Amino acid sequence: MKGADNIACTQCGGMATLLFEARDIHRKVTDESFAYYRCGNCGLVFVWPVPANLARYYPPNYHPIPRSLEELLQGKQHEDFKLQAIGQAGRGRRLLEIGPSYGRFAALAKRAGFDVRAIEMDPNCCRFLENVVGIPVYLSADVRGTLAGLGRFDVIALWHSLEHLPDPWNVLDALPAHLERGGSVAIATPNPQSSQFRLFGSHWVHLDAPRHLTLIPHTVLESRLAKYRMRRAHFSSRDQGALDCNHLGWFASSMTFLPRWMQRKPFTSVAWRLSRVFAKLDERDPYGSTYTIVFSKP
Repeated sequence: MKGADNIACTQCGGMATLLFEARDIHRKVTDESFAYYRCGNCGLVFVWPVPANLARYYPPNYHPIPRSLEELLQGKQHEDFKLQAIGQAGRGRRLLEIGPSYGRFAALAKRAGFDVRAIEMDPNCCRFLENVVGIPVYLSADVRGTLAGLGRFDVIALWHSLEHLPDPWNVLDALPAHLERGGSVAIATPNPQSSQFRLFGSHWVHLDAPRHLTLIPHTVLESRLAKYRMRRAHFSSRDQGALDCNHLGWFASSMTFLPRWMQRKPFTSVAWRLSRVFAKLDERDPYGSTYTIVFSKP
């Protein structure tokens, strides 16, 4: 069903216009379509209405749980940039990760000397985090309510989790009060200013409808957290995380336009190689398919 032409932006209240209707072309959990809007004031892109019972759009294999800690740490070179973005050693400093999935970054942060805690809504991930990674984890979909009893942290990280929250502003506004002086909020999220989003639109794999409920311009985060005197300490849309997503974005998004008979070798092999070439076009700030941004508290 087609959405309304205009609604109020969920972030600033400005006028948001229907951008497109998108389907779940990535996971193919549902044949439903979802209305995405773009705010003419702040540039936020968001789903409205937020689907009821979001859990039904996450397939059982959404989080591929590793078989061991050793397997978890394979490919850690794709996570090291996150520690570099935080820019400070662990030394027992408290770190909270919101939405860690099965916890590769959490494990690396623990190895780097951080005292790590996590809030996660997937029960299987929670068991792996506690029993294998050895990290205390709070099983909850109520992030703000859970935060209330956890005290303050030196770092709060949301690596590709903010876009999944039905009300990211409720959570974002709560974070500064849970930071120590000099503490940091670190966020990675898909980039609605990216070249890929402009080109592929509703066929962009990192739209991931309907699980990605908001695509947030980095300027929105900056203005929102500036209200709490949080300043931007780091920004990149061309770090290792973005480079990985750039390659995947070109490959998987282009595949959605091909007939089924072409979605197999040797066509996929050619497309995979070509996507590496096109991904080079995204290696400029702020046009990468994702971005990492860190804010510090004075």
